[in-house]
Formats: sequence, C-alpha cells, structure tokens
Amino acid sequence: MDKLYDVVRLALVLAIQADVEGMKTENVLRKQCGESPTYGEKAFFEQAELLRNLAYSHNEQLYLR
Repeated sequence: MDKLYDVVRLALVLAIQADVEGMKTENVLRKQCGESPTYGEKAFFEQAELLRNLAYSHNEQLYLR
C-alpha cells in the first residue's frame, strides 16, 4: 500500500511542476510580446507552498486533494 501512496505523491508533485513550467512559459511568451508577466513572485511561492504541504501530508490526506 505504501507504494501506491508513493505513486500518488509523485503524480501530484509532477502535476505541480507541470503547472510551474506552464507559468514560466506564459511569462516568457508575454515578455517576448512586450507585455508584463502573468505570474509574479507570489504565484511561484504559492506553488512552492503546495509542494511543501504535499511533502508533509500524511498518506491518507493525499486522496483528499
């Protein structure tokens, strides 16, 4: 059962990482168009906080997300 939780946790981490990469890409595209970034420092800190919370979550809490 612990392996299942490891897989779920990894999937959640990868999903957050994909979100961050999308945020970075959006900011680059907007910069290339001479526009201000969509995502500021606060948005990236929020994603980091999600990762921290995930790291400290009990296995049973993973399914509540």
